[in-house]
Amino acid sequence: MKTQIGYFASLEQYRPMDALEQTIRAEKVGFDSVWADDHFHPWYHDNAQSAQAWAWMGAALQATKKVFISTCITCPILRYNPAIVAQTFATLRQMYPKRVGVAVGAGEAMNEVPVTGVWPSVAERQDMTVEAVEVMRKLWESNEPVTFKGKYFTLDKAFMYTKPDDEVPLYFSGLGPKGAKIAGMHGDHLMTVAAAPSTLKSVTIPKFEEGAKEAGKDPSKMERAMLIWYSVDPDYDKAVEGNRFWAGCLVPSMFKYKVYDPKEVQLHANLVHCDTIKENYMCATDAEEMIKEIERFKEAGINHFCLGNSSPDVNLGIDIFKEVIPAVKD
Repeated sequence: MKTQIGYFASLEQYRPMDALEQTIRAEKVGFDSVWADDHFHPWYHDNAQSAQAWAWMGAALQATKKVFISTCITCPILRYNPAIVAQTFATLRQMYPKRVGVAVGAGEAMNEVPVTGVWPSVAERQDMTVEAVEVMRKLWESNEPVTFKGKYFTLDKAFMYTKPDDEVPLYFSGLGPKGAKIAGMHGDHLMTVAAAPSTLKSVTIPKFEEGAKEAGKDPSKMERAMLIWYSVDPDYDKAVEGNRFWAGCLVPSMFKYKVYDPKEVQLHANLVHCDTIKENYMCATDAEEMIKEIERFKEAGINHFCLGNSSPDVNLGIDIFKEVIPAVKD
């Protein structure tokens, strides 16, 4: 499968109009896809934003010409009802054929707790996500009203009148061994986040492929996408610290426990050692180093990169890919 290079237009780190301008610039540079974070709270407190992803996607799709655009990642189980998620992305895909996807996952406390007050266990949220995907697919695929009574969600003669001409590609988030296997079983493609190449090669991708095969799918036809942050600056130390905004994602407890105050997340992020940032994210001083960083994750099995630009000079972080994209895609 060909390597694809995507741009993560962070609605947590940048004002929505700034993220839109970055998206337009990224398409012109040659990025294949654009991804937007579907969060309520950001992963850092200082100088943060938290725009609504679906509203922003409509503007981004209209402002661009051909780039594929998806969320990364939507949690369809707590603050959203999966039927409404299905309706939203069916509408966008009908309006912009072949250009819209959705990535789903079991969520993070910072986005669900502030507006629902609830935070089920990891295992329960994974079960809820699997059922939510079932609900979404039923509504997308059925030519008749759907009645469904699940453990968590209910449909009563629900019919989706506005459908796209083809399927909405669904990326399923998989982090740990169980999550990666579930992603293979229930997703069209894998979306993973913030993992060292050694973990990808030994755990995440093998478990994803195992799940896909159990579900009767061919994993060689499924994308292995990864959200990973990068920072480019002539000063290497500044490049490393550019990724500090996202260091909270490298603290496992942030995904597991009921931590939902961005100020608290920031405290944890500021304790992450720079060596951990270097190992799990991409830090570079020029195009040549950026190419090496991408190759490091390509060798681990990633073939669709969702790259979050945390460079001190954001435009430099985009324009450098005029050199990077032809090299890594060859």
